[in-house]
Amino acid sequence: MKPLALFAAPLLLACSSLLSAAPAVDQLRLSVIPTASSSGAAEAMVVSGGRWGTQRHLLHAAVLIEHPQGRFLFDTGLGHETAEAFARNNWLNRTLLAYENLNPARDQLEAAGYQASDIDFILPSHLHWDHLGGLPDFPGLPVLILPGALEEAKTHGEPPAFLAEQLEGEREWRQIELDNASYNGFDRSLDLFADGTLVLVDLSGHTAGQVGMFVNLPSGKRLFLIGDTSWTERGVEQNKPRPVFVQWISHVDSDRERNSEQLKRIHELHQRDPDLLIVPAHDEVVAAGLAHFPHFEE
Repeated sequence: MKPLALFAAPLLLACSSLLSAAPAVDQLRLSVIPTASSSGAAEAMVVSGGRWGTQRHLLHAAVLIEHPQGRFLFDTGLGHETAEAFARNNWLNRTLLAYENLNPARDQLEAAGYQASDIDFILPSHLHWDHLGGLPDFPGLPVLILPGALEEAKTHGEPPAFLAEQLEGEREWRQIELDNASYNGFDRSLDLFADGTLVLVDLSGHTAGQVGMFVNLPSGKRLFLIGDTSWTERGVEQNKPRPVFVQWISHVDSDRERNSEQLKRIHELHQRDPDLLIVPAHDEVVAAGLAHFPHFEE
């Protein structure tokens, strides 16, 4: 599938977008939309070798990407219907994964003058509950996924990682294929808009079809959004996975060994290129250094 063909819109939609309150952009920009935070846990519970005396409140966020050729959300964070789906978890996982300060991305977008229809598509890093929780708030939007992601979620997915309610209903799931073009140590990639600004790579391990995204901003700032390959920057810097007991309790990684291989690759990339900002999806400290909606990194 050619990159530009993914985003061709019918003439009617193109015309209606002219009436949108969302601003037109002439270059790539990015904004973090915090939608909730974890209720808190010792750092030692989120990364091996973490500090028991350091309390972490991991972030649940969407990332708004605006490009002259399309506007989309990388992950959706938590949404209006998350609580109902989350209630399916057993008591232990409801306690361990508890969240607070819910503020869905759609509410924040609308407060800033955007409409749900201003978003062209959703590109989740993977299909776990805390990355797909806001999806029901954007009915009708296509969802772009790598091969294997949806099959795993629907066939093998169980709480607490996957919540079936988030995958139900009418939805257009568009499978995207990576090209045989290496990029930053990854054998295959997809230049999303064919201009070098947004490049997707396969980070399967945490889940099947987890996708990472390199972001090359006009300012020269470069980011690598790595989903849940690691929950923290500390894990990347020290090449440390999640604690084994977390895997026993919540089965967070579909393939722990493969995820460790991906983490090692990212760790080595970080050592080779320290100016590249590695952005784990849940690291609240890293996110604090990025622009939060309605402000943008450009």
